[in-house]
Amino acid sequence: MSLLPTLLQLSLLHILMAMIPGPNTVVVSYVSARVSRRAGLKAVGGVVAGSAIWVTLSMFGVGVLLLEAGLIYRALRWAGAAYLVYVGLRMLLAGAGSANGQRPAQGERSPFIAGLLTTLSNPKSAVFWTSVFVIVMPAHAPAWFYAAVLALIVAQSFAWYAFVALALSTSFARRHYLRFALWLDRLAGVIMIGLGLRLAYELRNEMIGR
Repeated sequence: MSLLPTLLQLSLLHILMAMIPGPNTVVVSYVSARVSRRAGLKAVGGVVAGSAIWVTLSMFGVGVLLLEAGLIYRALRWAGAAYLVYVGLRMLLAGAGSANGQRPAQGERSPFIAGLLTTLSNPKSAVFWTSVFVIVMPAHAPAWFYAAVLALIVAQSFAWYAFVALALSTSFARRHYLRFALWLDRLAGVIMIGLGLRLAYELRNEMIGR
């Protein structure tokens, strides 16, 4: 049986998920436009590394273990929510710094770490990929196929987020960003805080419903 259709299905599913704006997109866009193209690409490297970690763990069934160990899974999600809110607050402070002529940008000192932690702050990724592998992956797939899936997801993650970084680090994009830096920093911060609070709200509802 040919495994190419399965690989194409995973490829399409992943790229569509990557294109949906989320924390990774916000961090890469923010660092690329506010700091530099080089910093943006470093953030991309962090996002790609984090994605590779979650996919690899999912292949070993970590998503299933997280669901079974509900307390650990909830604790990780609470930590992820807290981190997203923290990043959002840093972005809001960066906006305040812009108004005062300062540039304390989130991710300016360590864009790779910012991208990595933003990706790892979402343990739902492991559960999602585990579910996808259970549904899509053929039984007893050869080892090379798992390696191909990991390579594909890494390549597509890099291609998409690098495109975002390159597009938003052009002189045109940066020039227009700097004109509205205060409000764009605030918008990015509000989005990240909103994502963190939404995750916290979901967790609260789950705990109430137990």
